[in-house]
Amino acid sequence: MLVGRQLPLAPDPIALADRLRAAGADRLALLHAADRTPGPYARFSYIACDPDRQSSALDPLADDSDFPLGGATGTFRSVPRWIGVLPYEGHRHLERPRWTPREGDRRPRAMLERPLWLRYPAVVVVDHAEGRVFAVGVTHDHVEALARRLLSTPAPAGRGPFAVEVADAEPTRLHLERILAAKELIARGELYQVNLARRLLVSLVRGEPLDLHRRLSAAAPSPFAACLHLDRELAVVSTSPELLLDAQTRHSPGGMEFPADGMQPFMSNLRKGRNRPDRGGDPRQRAILNSVSFGRLFTCPIKGTRPRGKDAREDAALVQELDQDPKENAELTMIVDVERNDLGRIAAVGSVQVLHGPGVVTHRTIHHREALLGAWTRPGATRHDVLSAMVPSGSVTGAPKVRAMEVIARLESARRGLYTGGFGHVAHDGSVILAMAIRTVVLQGREGEYFTGGGIVADSDPVRELEETRWKALQLEKAANRAFVAS
Repeated sequence: MLVGRQLPLAPDPIALADRLRAAGADRLALLHAADRTPGPYARFSYIACDPDRQSSALDPLADDSDFPLGGATGTFRSVPRWIGVLPYEGHRHLERPRWTPREGDRRPRAMLERPLWLRYPAVVVVDHAEGRVFAVGVTHDHVEALARRLLSTPAPAGRGPFAVEVADAEPTRLHLERILAAKELIARGELYQVNLARRLLVSLVRGEPLDLHRRLSAAAPSPFAACLHLDRELAVVSTSPELLLDAQTRHSPGGMEFPADGMQPFMSNLRKGRNRPDRGGDPRQRAILNSVSFGRLFTCPIKGTRPRGKDAREDAALVQELDQDPKENAELTMIVDVERNDLGRIAAVGSVQVLHGPGVVTHRTIHHREALLGAWTRPGATRHDVLSAMVPSGSVTGAPKVRAMEVIARLESARRGLYTGGFGHVAHDGSVILAMAIRTVVLQGREGEYFTGGGIVADSDPVRELEETRWKALQLEKAANRAFVAS
């Protein structure tokens, strides 16, 4: 049973992380629900430090001998136990991949190419809905140690100087050539869509990763913002807007719920006792119940973005433009099909559903075109099975997925590393929530990388696609360097 204690502190995740940083916290991790738009992932933020174990497994619970059979229950069961990252290329180090990397791949190594998970015995939980802060941990001693650290460390006074520089990692024409090559492959019928990325170099001239996170999340608040210090030099700063995976166990409250009438054929079988991994008395079921089996799966691909308008009239026009854009519609339709196939690899028969959309969803600073897909895991599916099927996502590879990954490995000049992989947490009940690693800076010391990209289809305008990557890079630099005003 997990232990929790309420703390008399303001529910400001960045300020709380700043206190722990000032107290000399080791491998500080912040999972920040920065977007206050009501939604299933807007309620909780988490801050943690001083991990007691590290894992490079795809499923970190495989390295967790202390994990209770069936997972934790009780009030705090969905609090993170492991926080970490799953890079795009992570599979090539773990198992025979379903795609073939470029022969004799001599592209520069990425800063992150293997899964990296850190286990935290205590976590700060910020409940934004109720405005409360808790310390939650596996023992009373862990909770008290974290609470003392927070309560005895004053909030840092003022902020020091800050500056970021962003530069191209290669000549612009090379990305244009990649787009043209992809269009030629599409015209030949080898694939329908491929997501191509362009690498940028980032220099943190002054300031710290948490300072960069503060600025980026203020400029573009997202439900899956993060600042993860994975070791003394390696840090990840993200303002990802996209849910890669929500894999809920039987006991998990989760973020999403299926609509009452959305799963009738499958639920009918459940009521009759079919497809139930917890019935039948088979001793193997204990192992099954320690996996994600009989859990719900959700993914929410995004294709298409527009800024918010200056007034209601312009805002409505931008929504209509996005909703009626033929390229964005075609892209998302193809990606939904790819994601349905990915879910189908580990879903119970007949359970994969498109629960919402495709349609436009409005956030504080942007409009997105997205779709929500859901399924139930098939009996016997493990976390490893689920993560293998869903990472990397079809949303950031293409259609068909495996062929798109082969084209990406051939055309792109650098390995992606964390970009378009995932980051997030595995909770004490065994559930998993991962965000898509887009709009993400990876830093090694003060030098780092940032990728921008876009989906290429048959009617893509190469010049427009190139300009879109330039615009995304400019937004990063502008957001990081603008004068900071706390929201």
